[in-house]
Amino acid sequence: MASGRKSIVIACAVLQEEIELIKPLASRIIYLPQSLHRTPQVLATNVQKEMDALEPGSADTVLMAYGLCSNGIVGIKATRGEIIIPRVHDCIGIFLGSFQRYLEEQKKSPGTYYLTPGWIRECKDPLGILEEYRSYLSGEDAEWCIRQELKNYKRIALIHIGNTISESTRMRARENARYFGMSYEEIRGSDRLLRKFFRMERTDEFVIVPPGESIEPEPFMSQ
Repeated sequence: MASGRKSIVIACAVLQEEIELIKPLASRIIYLPQSLHRTPQVLATNVQKEMDALEPGSADTVLMAYGLCSNGIVGIKATRGEIIIPRVHDCIGIFLGSFQRYLEEQKKSPGTYYLTPGWIRECKDPLGILEEYRSYLSGEDAEWCIRQELKNYKRIALIHIGNTISESTRMRARENARYFGMSYEEIRGSDRLLRKFFRMERTDEFVIVPPGESIEPEPFMSQ
């Protein structure tokens, strides 16, 4: 961690297990629901609300454990010190340990639907989303919607870091693959990027937003 700098973490709940394994030296960690990713237009509003609610002077740096997330974080203003964010398009790059590793996986198998223990825990895997659709659509319509969303995917890949995977998680991931007719693979992730993030390293793997400025999409695209 940068010497003497106070930090607060605002993170997507999908990363909670991996963050708790690292035990970052932050004065506070705030987890927001993973479901906000289904409505990117309100993600920024919710993150901004949490940031603005922080006590003035409580942090020099707000560590936002998010990616660009379909532009869901664009417009968030650094009202409580600077903001540091991993320079990734979504959380998959965080789980894999680098944006470069993400690009390599995409090149190797572009039709991959990635899962993590957190995605399964939050019921945001395809089977969980199917159940959500069934709560307000007919069974046939719900099935059609999810299969349309998945029509370009050929592989389910479960990313795990360290010992964060359990047998129930593995079984659920396999069931997703079986139900939707995809191949199944397990990929070893890495906490490399998260550890650098919590040490507040000043490298090009992170976007740094000075106090008073807002998050823009361009820095995430210049990779």
